[in-house]
Amino acid sequence: MMSRMSNGLLQLLCIICFAVALPAQTPKQTQVDASRYFCPDCEDQGFANAQQPSDAVLDGLLATKEVKDSDPDLQGLSREKLRSLFRVVPVRLGSGNEQDFLAQGQGKLTGADCYWFWIVRARDGRATVLLFTNGLSVTILRHTTNGYSDIRGNWATAAFTGMEVFRYDGHTYRLALKQVRETKP
Repeated sequence: MMSRMSNGLLQLLCIICFAVALPAQTPKQTQVDASRYFCPDCEDQGFANAQQPSDAVLDGLLATKEVKDSDPDLQGLSREKLRSLFRVVPVRLGSGNEQDFLAQGQGKLTGADCYWFWIVRARDGRATVLLFTNGLSVTILRHTTNGYSDIRGNWATAAFTGMEVFRYDGHTYRLALKQVRETKP
C-alpha cells in the first residue's frame, strides 16, 4: 500500500516538475516579462484589468469559425450576453496604428480542459482575428517576425505537455513550431 502511494506521489511530482520546466526551456531570445504572460490558472495572471470587448472586437470574434461552430444555443443570445462570453486585455504586437487584444472565451466558449484564446487586431473601427489557439497559457514573446511579436501557447494533459509558437506571416499568425512531450511516470 505504501509503495503504491509513494509511486503515485512520485508520478504527480514528476508531472508538476515537467509542466513547470517546459516553459522555461525556451531560447534566450524569447524570454518575457510578466506583463506579456497570460495564464488563467496562475492566479489569473495577465487578466487583472480585463474588460468586455468593444463592438468592433466582438464582431471580429463572433465571425470566427470557433464561435460559429461552438454551440447552436449561442444564436439566440442577446449581443450583451454574447459580449459577456469574452474578456479582453490590450497587448502590444507591432508598432502600427492598430490596437491589439488577447481575448479569452468564457462559459460556452472555452474547452473542458483548456482555455480558448484569440489574438485580435482593431484598426479603423474594424477588428480582425489573427490567431485562435487553445491551451493553458499564452505568452507574447519579444522576438518578432514581420514586425509582430511571436506568440507561444502552452498546454498539458495527464499524458502529454506541449508548446506551440506562432509567427506573423504578414496577414495572420501561423504555426511555426510545435513540441509535444509524453509525461512519463
